[in-house]
Amino acid sequence: MRKSGELQTREELMRPQATLTQYTGSVFRQVFTWVGSQVRGTSAGAQPSSELPDMLIVTPLLQERSSLVIKALSEAEWRHVCVVTMTRFRELCGSTETADVLIAVLINQGRACLLKLDGKENIEGVKVALKDEPIPAVTEIDNQVLQLYWTLERLHQQVNILDVRVTSARAATMLALKSGDKKVALRQARRLKVLTTSKGKCETFIDRIDEVLTSVADAESTRKVADALKVGVQAMKDNHVTLAEVQTCLEEVDDAVSEQRETQTTLAEAPLITGADDMDLEEEFLLLEAELDNDTVTEINDLPEAAHRDRLPAHEKSAQLDASGTSLSKPERSVEGSTKAEKYQKEEESADSLERAFAKLELELA
Repeated sequence: MRKSGELQTREELMRPQATLTQYTGSVFRQVFTWVGSQVRGTSAGAQPSSELPDMLIVTPLLQERSSLVIKALSEAEWRHVCVVTMTRFRELCGSTETADVLIAVLINQGRACLLKLDGKENIEGVKVALKDEPIPAVTEIDNQVLQLYWTLERLHQQVNILDVRVTSARAATMLALKSGDKKVALRQARRLKVLTTSKGKCETFIDRIDEVLTSVADAESTRKVADALKVGVQAMKDNHVTLAEVQTCLEEVDDAVSEQRETQTTLAEAPLITGADDMDLEEEFLLLEAELDNDTVTEINDLPEAAHRDRLPAHEKSAQLDASGTSLSKPERSVEGSTKAEKYQKEEESADSLERAFAKLELELA
């Protein structure tokens, strides 16, 4: 595990140049010192702290904890950079030792930096990059945001303490009333009123600080939008693009989106086609193809044959006329002609009905 890098010391995490040879050399040196002390008969007491090996850290577990901490911070912060107090960061890490190691690793990677405010209160915090990118430089706004977060934590702690005191004061007041001691009950009631008023003031301050933090976040988002607009305007100037062209492109995109939504709505409202319906459609399609083939053959057979007969020899003309005369009589030819006329009339009516249905569909779409 040492060779694969799954076990590392704190020095190796903070200073990647540390090597395995240096660590093993220090361990062997300590072993030889202990053996020599045993041979000489000297006491094998505790070794100096400077010669003891450093604490070994499981790198995969540290990376997993780092991912969990970054995820927790990302859920409460929409920006790619987060400012958090040291107390909050240690709570997320689970312990002070883990927080210190994780901060050292993030600082070594360039993804975090420490914040410290000088004053009566020793306020410490961490600025962390929530994405895998270098951390920006610390600004005065970061220090002010850290001050607000620290004040917010103190107010929440004060509210929790006041909750406990309010509960105890209310219980003492009820107990005094039950015992009949009006003086004690009145004193506890006054104490309860003072505690309740203090709690209300703390909650008011918490709401105000939340509003300030929200305003800071909105101002930063507005600034980013303004910067993006400036970049966009400069890009338009560089590429010689006018606002009219941009508006035209946006309108085309809106039209395409509207058409896509209409198509999706139409598909959603259309009835589902089952397997049986699919088979019926295939049969109808085959019948339609057969009818088209028959119509084509009929149209070819119905072509005028006068010119064709004129080109035939005399004996073939007479034979063809005899065959046609013997095969079909006059009534039969009249019936066949009327049948064809009715068929053409039906086809024209079906074509007209299709045109009317298509026009109606266009009106509905419009």
